[in-house]
Amino acid sequence: MSANILVVDDESGIRELLAEILVDEGYTVALAANATEARAARAGGRPDLVLLDIWMPDTDGVTLLKEWARTGLLDMPVVMMSGHATIDTAVEATRVGAADFLEKPVALARLLETVRRHLTDTAATGGDGLLEALCRVSPLFARARTAAEALLMREQPLLLVGRPGGAFEAFLPLLRRAGGPWVTVERQSQLADAPGELAERAAGGALWLADLAPLSRMESRGLAIVANRRAQSGFQLAVGCSADPARLLADGRLESGLFAALAPGRVDVPGVRDAGHDLGALAACVHGHGMPEGAELAASVRQAIAACALPGDFVELKALLERVNLLGEAAIDWTRLQASPAGDPAEAVASVRASTSQIEGVMPSVPAAAWFDAPLREARDAFEKAYFEHHLERLGGQVAALAEYVGLERTHLYRKLKQLGVRG
Repeated sequence: MSANILVVDDESGIRELLAEILVDEGYTVALAANATEARAARAGGRPDLVLLDIWMPDTDGVTLLKEWARTGLLDMPVVMMSGHATIDTAVEATRVGAADFLEKPVALARLLETVRRHLTDTAATGGDGLLEALCRVSPLFARARTAAEALLMREQPLLLVGRPGGAFEAFLPLLRRAGGPWVTVERQSQLADAPGELAERAAGGALWLADLAPLSRMESRGLAIVANRRAQSGFQLAVGCSADPARLLADGRLESGLFAALAPGRVDVPGVRDAGHDLGALAACVHGHGMPEGAELAASVRQAIAACALPGDFVELKALLERVNLLGEAAIDWTRLQASPAGDPAEAVASVRASTSQIEGVMPSVPAAAWFDAPLREARDAFEKAYFEHHLERLGGQVAALAEYVGLERTHLYRKLKQLGVRG
């Protein structure tokens, strides 16, 4: 199911451009030309994310943001936009509860990265489907969830310790409080600059820090201030850590008082290659989370993934599955990917890369193996361009026939071809 995004801007050209970009990315978009229409849209249902212009003719965006915060309607990420806002305005919006700030004209890459990041946070805190899926195939994840739930029942701050790239996000739904704010520490410097403001924003809800390990001493002291105000402000505190907290303490990078506050709430997050579960089965359940109903991961793909090294742990596993979704079995013959008898990760990776050579035979203009090293969006664009050019040539250059073949509405296909630089 696609995310619902509300775009609020008094300039029709900007509204339509943002809507076109977001719809192309698969999102459902509602539009509002002013605060009055935005209020009506919000009254009709909670969007997953709001892009809100600051300067509008009836009520400015910051005032509307304050109104939503005061009436309990600010329970979704709101990204502010402006072409001439001052730093003070941006800071004020952040203090009220804005999730982020985009400067106009909005760069496409920045827009999409911001939207994806905040929707990921929302999805992680909105339901525990992923954690349930992991627990079904892994006794280790099930035990970790039980431990985390017990600690949260005692109002203990949660310290999630795991490998770099670990599945910390899967535990975030346990922290969600009905009607309470969800505050993510977006920049480490916030802890040093304004720890009290973070605690104030999180009052009655939850505050999440993705990783304790990179904090400076000043930032660590700021987090200690946040932890000390937790009981007074009535919020739950959860911190991820990609290193051994005891080592951070010994190295002088972690305040002793902060360590004392967090250590009793330690929960070890299993790595994807731990022996307590089958990695292929784990990959299948991660792939199924958020996919269309009935979507399955082929057994041959599961076997290949089970032999991969995955030094980036859970984050790398998800990225690998995104590449599987991107290229699909039409692009890669996954049945040729055989896990080595000894489970040698290097051999498995070599097998994956070798198997892509068949793509170059079908679409010789595309260096397919390079796709694995490219950013996801560039790899997807390269594949889509080659795919459309191949089938357009096969169909004699007839865009109408191509639209029918690929199952896209013709107007959408024309826009896609123009975006990719394909001549139809």
